[in-house]
Amino acid sequence: MFQQACSTIVNKVYGIRCDTIMGVQVNSSNGTGFMIAPGVISTAAHLIHLNSNISAPQHTLFKVIRAPDIGQQMEQAQLIAEDMVRDIALLRIEQPRSNQSVTLNTNIVPIGTSSGSLGFPLAFVNQTGFNLVLRFQGANISAFLTSLHQSGRNLSFYETDALMYNGSSGCPGFTSDEIVFGMHTAVRNDPRTTPQGQQASLSSRLAISLWVPSVDIIAFARSNGVTF
Repeated sequence: MFQQACSTIVNKVYGIRCDTIMGVQVNSSNGTGFMIAPGVISTAAHLIHLNSNISAPQHTLFKVIRAPDIGQQMEQAQLIAEDMVRDIALLRIEQPRSNQSVTLNTNIVPIGTSSGSLGFPLAFVNQTGFNLVLRFQGANISAFLTSLHQSGRNLSFYETDALMYNGSSGCPGFTSDEIVFGMHTAVRNDPRTTPQGQQASLSSRLAISLWVPSVDIIAFARSNGVTF
């Protein structure tokens, strides 16, 4: 069902590597992003911070690689802006190898819609380089909800009904017509406890995948001078 969509979306998906040199060591974070306009990549804001911790300082170096270009030299990118509450960051490649961009949905996708995501969960950086394996994941949109954030802002999210691989932040979520409806940023865990008051095992806890809606990505990009 999603084979054709994947063959199109893959050309617009990027592995993201963020580095900070700390003496003789390098602190690295990594994840996924996708091109939303020529040279402009959307990713999760927490990825551009040390240890992928949104409350930690920003990394200082950003590199990206388009999925079909893995094995070639990574492209340098610069941070345009981030929204730490909404968990969106925008990166720019000044002279990109490709300007192929996803189509972002300007409407809310109905619940029950089948969806897929593509990106680089389970990626890691080691002494030999940046290990990237492209992975597809499928789910259904189970809810669209809005809640009050502690900052005072109302934030909307999609929920999907399948667990995601670890490290899926920044993956684009798309429908079978190749249109991106959101970006994966987080999961919501069920804090249930056992009868003895101990934390339940991971296998018995509910985890809901959360997606920033494409309409919020569009609004943030436009507020920072990005044209579509």
